[in-house]
Amino acid sequence: MNNRQVVNLHASKRSNIRFFPLALLALLISACARPPIIVMETSVVQVNNLHDFDSDGVIKARDKCKDTVLGANIDNDGCGTQTANIQPLNINIKFANNSYEIPDTGYAEIEKLADFLNKHQTLDVVIEGHTSKTGSTGLNQTLSDNRAKAVARVLVNSFNIPKYRVSSIGFGFKRPEQTGDSEQVHAVNRRIMAELAYTDHQDEMMWTIYTVDQTE
Repeated sequence: MNNRQVVNLHASKRSNIRFFPLALLALLISACARPPIIVMETSVVQVNNLHDFDSDGVIKARDKCKDTVLGANIDNDGCGTQTANIQPLNINIKFANNSYEIPDTGYAEIEKLADFLNKHQTLDVVIEGHTSKTGSTGLNQTLSDNRAKAVARVLVNSFNIPKYRVSSIGFGFKRPEQTGDSEQVHAVNRRIMAELAYTDHQDEMMWTIYTVDQTE
């Protein structure tokens, strides 16, 4: 090999070494190139309602319970968890001795009971009649029955509570509110009672830094 051939060989090698980094860079750039963007011919229509109208963190499209109490502990469907609490409702009507005529003050108590029954349509009521411990057992049993029936009639006839929701029972002087033989005690025991136990559902609230544990 002559000198000219050796020089050309070295020049060719230097040229290949010079262009190799350029080729490698071009290869890397082509590998990192993004794929072509596909343009949709028509726009996509949003079908589901993504608003959160009751601010419970669940969109309208998935919310099965509207008007959730703000801050309530909810599930994935936007429904709160409720706890049943038993709450008593008492009415108290006092009667004159040996009488089942409802006093004027008693109608306000009956109206309170009627309002409650109208609010809780699935609830029935038992009217209890009681007497003082004066007179015979039979007389007081009949008197307590008549007192309970008188209140039941007012509920049905004056406040339009369905008859099938109202029943009555007399206890005579078997269940006194107070014990003793004074006129004051007898006056307290001549009464009508309607103690209703109903379920009041309360929403369980989410824990926050302001939550205070309730102690009995």
